[in-house]
Amino acid sequence: MSQNRWATYSGQQLAASFALEADAFGAIAMSPGFENLLTQYNDYDSLLKALNNDSNRRRSVDTLLSKNGIIDTAIPTQELAQIFCQAQIAACAELFNGWRINSAQLSREGVLALVKQGSDGLINIPAIPVDTQPDQYSESQRQLLNGVNVIQNIDTVRIMQVLKLLGLITSHADEIHQLSLGVGNGYRDLFGIHLTPRITRERDASSTNFYFETIERRAAHTVLIDNDPVYKSHFDTLNKEEGGRVLALNTDADMAFKILEVEQKDNNLMRRNMVACLRLDHRMIPDGEPFLRSTRKVIDEKADLIMTIGAGNNLEEFEGRLKCFDDLFSILTERQLKPIRILLHGKGSAAEQRNRPNFGQLAYASYQILYCKLDRARLE
Repeated sequence: MSQNRWATYSGQQLAASFALEADAFGAIAMSPGFENLLTQYNDYDSLLKALNNDSNRRRSVDTLLSKNGIIDTAIPTQELAQIFCQAQIAACAELFNGWRINSAQLSREGVLALVKQGSDGLINIPAIPVDTQPDQYSESQRQLLNGVNVIQNIDTVRIMQVLKLLGLITSHADEIHQLSLGVGNGYRDLFGIHLTPRITRERDASSTNFYFETIERRAAHTVLIDNDPVYKSHFDTLNKEEGGRVLALNTDADMAFKILEVEQKDNNLMRRNMVACLRLDHRMIPDGEPFLRSTRKVIDEKADLIMTIGAGNNLEEFEGRLKCFDDLFSILTERQLKPIRILLHGKGSAAEQRNRPNFGQLAYASYQILYCKLDRARLE
């Protein structure tokens, strides 16, 4: 959803979204050995390294990835369920960021009570009128928008950790020269993609607490693209204040690619090794072939492609997004690039799929992930 669309999201809806994420976390918390699992998030990078170096786990992941490139979570295997439980814990480090939670509260009832208490200040904030410009937001409206950024980040962290837990994304943030399209205000692409969860255990004589936080990391450089004029002032500010790390282009994708080509040629801007399109609007890519040819001109020899789709504003938009992914998956497969498509919804018709996100709510959930390791030579 664009910032304009998010303006119709009320505090009550946001509080319900937080509660849904907390409930999923609380359900996992009821499993045996949960506290020991949490302690592994004290050093998340080491956890990922250990998991991805485990030969048995690697074999099970390879089996998941070998089924025509499609991973369907509607009926998850034990290995897939484990990966999504681990990703949900990572995502909830953002939900509970800055909180200390007593071990006695690590249950569905306990975490729901905490989130309800934390959301009390949001519930009565009405939806922001769509025609209200961001620089005119009241304090309570800014509070609502901050909450929206958090719920978007929760979904983004979950997506990125699934890809990392599958061993598909291995680059560290400081190695990434990123290109992000359809970014809205850019918050997810600058921050959410690179957040690292951290959960530490603190013991005293009478109790055990867990401290949740997310470590902010940034890509070495990020190019942001979005043509919505509502972001012009925001993008101008980003270019002025973070010109060494961010190039924000408030223009159509075709023009943005041309600008990026010139920047790479004349100003020594690095070629991109990551391309992200989070909650893609299919109208941005009416034809996959020209899009991939444009991408080829600005990427390094290899680049991670990460795309997700949401529900759209109606069924027609959702179906358009599904078709866009169908086309891209087909093209990438024909180029022998072995794309991976992860389905995060229930089975049935497009309408039934849209009403059955496996994680989160329709308003912000990612319904599918498309990942591919792009090879520039194969995009000619």
